[in-house]
Amino acid sequence: MMLKKLPFALATAALLSACSTDPSASELIDANGAIVRSETGEAGKAVTINSHEAKALLEQHKELVVLDVRTPGEHQAGHVADALLLDYYSPGFEQRLKELDTTKPYLVYCAVGSRSRDVVRRMQQLGFEQVYEAAEGFEALKQAGVQVE
Repeated sequence: MMLKKLPFALATAALLSACSTDPSASELIDANGAIVRSETGEAGKAVTINSHEAKALLEQHKELVVLDVRTPGEHQAGHVADALLLDYYSPGFEQRLKELDTTKPYLVYCAVGSRSRDVVRRMQQLGFEQVYEAAEGFEALKQAGVQVE
């Protein structure tokens, strides 16, 4: 009987050990303000964060450039304070993205996460060193207490 329960117990233990919580935003930044954790565990790759982590990151990392990749209408209706509008659907989007400084840290958001995910992937391909994706979108950022205009 004990041998029949062993595979279940081992599988359960493996699943539990594989689960971990995301570090807080303070664990994502080193003493010099550089982003130190990524999806792959390497600096310079994109990190997907929730709205509360984004709020903490914005409070701690003043050099962070916030990119709003929604439409001008969405931006006008409300946006993260000091966000730079970079309309995902505009014909000049790709060129404007290429003109950004790849060495600066960026936080990218959209309405619900789909456009920001695509933009972050493109930024990785272009060699951006420090990129965060606020995966939950603008409304979640606002509800988390991120300063908006």
